[in-house]
Amino acid sequence: MKIGVIGAGAVGSACLLSSILRGIAREIVVVNRDRKRAKAVVTHLQYGAALSSVVQFHDGEYSDLTGAAPIMITAGMNEKAGRAIHRSDPAGRLKLLESNVGIYRQINKARF
Repeated sequence: MKIGVIGAGAVGSACLLSSILRGIAREIVVVNRDRKRAKAVVTHLQYGAALSSVVQFHDGEYSDLTGAAPIMITAGMNEKAGRAIHRSDPAGRLKLLESNVGIYRQINKARF
C-alpha cells in the first residue's frame, strides 16, 4: 500500500513517524510546499527507520501521490504564524480558519 502525507510540519512529521513505526504501508510519499523541508524530514526519519518494518519513504511532488490511499493533509498555518497563540482568546484557532481554507484550496487544485 502507498500512502501520502501533505505537510512536513509538526503534525505531518508525527503522522509520518507513526505510519513508519506501525508498518501500515510499503511506500510513503511526503509532499511539502518547501521540498527541502520534506527532504529534511525524510532524511531525519531514515536514521531510525532501520529499526522498523520495511517501508520506503521519500519526498516528492503532488504527481508522486498518484495511487496513494489514504493521503493525509496536515498542511496549514500554525498558531504562531497565525497569531493565535493566546489561549484566553475566545477566537483562538478560529483565526487560522481563512488561511487554512486557502491552503486547502491550493492543495485541492493539485493533480494527484
